[in-house]
Parts: sequence; C-alpha cells; structure tokens
Amino acid sequence: MLEGFGTLRTIEVERARVERRRVAVAEIREQLAGLYRGFVAWTSMYGENYEPDERERRERVVVLLDEVSNQYLPRSVWLSEGSRKKIESFFRRAEELCSEFSAEIDERGYPRVRRSMEKRVSKKLRRLKTEAESCLEVELAGPRRAGWRERLRKI
Repeated sequence: MLEGFGTLRTIEVERARVERRRVAVAEIREQLAGLYRGFVAWTSMYGENYEPDERERRERVVVLLDEVSNQYLPRSVWLSEGSRKKIESFFRRAEELCSEFSAEIDERGYPRVRRSMEKRVSKKLRRLKTEAESCLEVELAGPRRAGWRERLRKI
C-alpha cells in the first residue's frame, strides 16, 4: 500500500517541477519579446515631435533591461545550457546596443541616428531573439520520449 503512495508522490513532484519550468520559460519568452518590442519602438519615429518620445522610449528600454537582469537568473535554472547561452547572448547584445544608441543619440541627436538604430536592431538583435525563442520552444516541448525504434534497440 505504501509503495503506491510513493509513486503518486513522485508523479505529483514531477508535475510540479514541469509546471514551474513551463512558467519560467513562458516568463522568459515574455521578457525577450517585451525587450525586443521596446527596441523596435525606440527606433521608430512617430509624428513630428519625436525628441520627448525618444527619451521615454529609451528609458523604457533601460527599465526592461533592468527587469531582465533582476528576473532572469532565478528562472534560468530551469533551462538547458544551450538555451541559457542563446538567451544571454541576446541580453548581452541588447545591453550593448542600448549603450551604443544612447551615446550616439547624445552625440549626434536622435534624428541623425534613428535610421541606423533601426537597421542594427533588425540586423543584430532580431536574429539573436529568433534563436533564443527557438531554444525556448524546445524547452517547452520538454524531453522527447524515445521512439519505438530507439526502445527496441535497448532490448
């Protein structure tokens, strides 16, 4: 009788672990998407009076980067090493671009650097985001159960 209880407990623990992992991956995906959207908004010019908006959008990206750095580490324990590397590469590049853009805007002004910002976000950050998202898709899928051919080989 107690033997079955241990099995049930193991199943419950495994379900909880899988759910925590799924939630962590979903939260990281949301952070990736939010940060990328922040960069896209920063590089976009709306209307004629864009200087005040630029500062607000820049600050939004800085806040998002700060949130990522504070919230990512505890969630990263649920990821594989390969996924962590891809995601951290995206975050690192985002931080670098934020610093580069801020310095260029301060030096030359937003109207003069906006177009190059847009191209660099599209060229450099989009690829890293796509790679990180692909890794997270694999993480959500979980470990693949061995197919019938693989199980037969073990016999």
